[in-house]
Amino acid sequence: MSAVSRVRPWGGLVTVLTMTAIAPGLDPLRAQDHSQHQQAAAGRIDPSWLSFDSASRTVRFKLIAGLTGQVKSPFNFNGFVDGELTLVVPESATVVLDFVNEDGTPHSAVVIADKDPMPNMADTPAIPRAFTTKAAEGLGYYARDVVRFRAAPAGAYRIFCGVPGHGLSGMWIRFRVDPGVTRPELVLTQGKT
Repeated sequence: MSAVSRVRPWGGLVTVLTMTAIAPGLDPLRAQDHSQHQQAAAGRIDPSWLSFDSASRTVRFKLIAGLTGQVKSPFNFNGFVDGELTLVVPESATVVLDFVNEDGTPHSAVVIADKDPMPNMADTPAIPRAFTTKAAEGLGYYARDVVRFRAAPAGAYRIFCGVPGHGLSGMWIRFRVDPGVTRPELVLTQGKT
């Protein structure tokens, strides 16, 4: 794994965490201790969130709704709000979102188009099968779901909490399907644009 900083053409510095292939049998979703959660809540990327199996072209991302210890808002994914984090994946890769809700409020995840105006709620995905169960009502405290879909077509999307009002309150991160990348990466971004 490596971390690099990039300057965006329109200004601003971003930090990119690029994943390398994992060894067969390695569990990338191992339990995390409280200090790791606190670091993530401070706006840091936890490398255990993302893994890639290059042989099967499978991207796994641990998607945490309402990460505990978050100071900005309990309405967050992995401690990030308003598009501050972007998950970039190769086009046509298999994406597996391992969703867990760590907040007492019900939450969900739906991949929607990255366009405005932002909807109040979402239960119809922009990519087939790219949503948790109970997208509109949300999954309860410590509920889990596994979302599996093919990353296509190429384009810009949002991973958005489909519960009414949550996405509008900032509970979304960016998701980009990029035909020019060969490995997934997590990118710290500027947030709303």
